[in-house]
Amino acid sequence: MGSRPRAARTPSAERRRQLLEHAVGEFARRGLRGASTQAIATRCGLSQPYLFRLFDSKGALFLTVLEYGFDLLEAGAGATRRPDAGIAPVRLRLMQRHNGELAQLFLQGCAAACDDDQVADLLRRRLRRLATQCGRSGVDLVTEILRTAGTLALREDRGVSAPPQSPRAGNTLVTAPSDHELPGLTHYR
Repeated sequence: MGSRPRAARTPSAERRRQLLEHAVGEFARRGLRGASTQAIATRCGLSQPYLFRLFDSKGALFLTVLEYGFDLLEAGAGATRRPDAGIAPVRLRLMQRHNGELAQLFLQGCAAACDDDQVADLLRRRLRRLATQCGRSGVDLVTEILRTAGTLALREDRGVSAPPQSPRAGNTLVTAPSDHELPGLTHYR
């Protein structure tokens, strides 16, 4: 009797990336509180107990997924080589992937930050870092992300490729607001 050939195992780095991709979708649609770790595990072909061996809690998974989302944005922003191209279009394309899941994830992150200090700290730290990398103010970047995410989340036709842009916006998605327009967001600077 011969032994059955074993199925090729997915490398752990690839399995982790797949897990984070599936988790982006679940958290984007349902948020931190509404997301189902069972649904995430099932979509990845894992058991829920195994998922909790990888991540101590749903909150820890959410933080890792937010970090992953920011890593994607930073990698995309760094991929733009032409100085005249601007990085806003690259971020926009990344946030729009999979019908805006990444943009919606950031909206869910902002919502979760209201009740969770760890999420709020992660958002502040990563938004500052991304704003520095982009050469923009933190308020301008937050406004861009929230406006893009909100537009994608609220549109009726999920197949639309881009939210409407202001004719004055040029290569950026939005113009920089003044502090009195967004008083609650000034702490991101």
